[in-house]
Amino acid sequence: MLWKEAVIRFMREKQNKDQTNEISIFKYLDPYFGHMYVDEIRRMHIDDIIQQRLKEGVSNATINRLLQKLRAVLNKAHKEWEVKCDPPFVKLLKEPKKRVRWLTENEAYRLIQALPAHTADMVVFSLETGLRESNVTLLRWDQINLSERVVFIEGDDILKSEQAFVVPLSEKAVDVLKRQIGKHTERVFTYKGNPVRRANTKMFKSICKEIGLEDFRWHDLRHTWATWHVNRGTPLEVLQELGGWSDYKMVKRYAHFSHQHLHKYVNSTQNQISTNFPTLAKFG
Repeated sequence: MLWKEAVIRFMREKQNKDQTNEISIFKYLDPYFGHMYVDEIRRMHIDDIIQQRLKEGVSNATINRLLQKLRAVLNKAHKEWEVKCDPPFVKLLKEPKKRVRWLTENEAYRLIQALPAHTADMVVFSLETGLRESNVTLLRWDQINLSERVVFIEGDDILKSEQAFVVPLSEKAVDVLKRQIGKHTERVFTYKGNPVRRANTKMFKSICKEIGLEDFRWHDLRHTWATWHVNRGTPLEVLQELGGWSDYKMVKRYAHFSHQHLHKYVNSTQNQISTNFPTLAKFG
């Protein structure tokens, strides 16, 4: 099977609603693999791509997205399509430790007030659901059940989740959706009648800067949602399900925001110490 044939079949079977990222990655890979069969791809070819991307000043995280897509195509050809090939081991590059930037409620309020209405609605919806940017901007009406107050998020490796999951909607999230009714037949969030494609725009970044939100990007709304949940006592295993994380380690980074649940275990030893060591009882 030619690499080009594998790419076409991969995209046809995945049927992602927005293939912009995939197309960009495969266009970049075409000069390297466009003339090759999948069984001809070796580790040295992949190393060449990595070195070239590093020379171009691309981050490790961006290179890893490319490597993940490359690996996905080769593995699918080998395991599912039974193409005779032996895919090389694709090792991802080390990435910086994930930062957690989040807003206070006051900061969130100031941001919402400063934004135009259509963007403010998307911010409120993100803070209420914890959904990623693409999950919000590409949201369709057929994914929503207002009577049951849920949103169905489809599995998509671009959106970092292979499994579909259900997101329950709060009162505020439902209010946001109701305000969008009638604006477009298919897509939920629009601007001047046209579906929104991006939210982390220059306008959004400019307004963040104007109101003093330094080092803040759209994805940090998801961090904010998760942090608020933990601060209010939501167990991490529940947060994992609400956020659609497949890896518990992704949720653990929010653990340090919660400590109230530990106090009951610390205090459980107090009576025992007071009984066994009466002289300590007077110190409370």
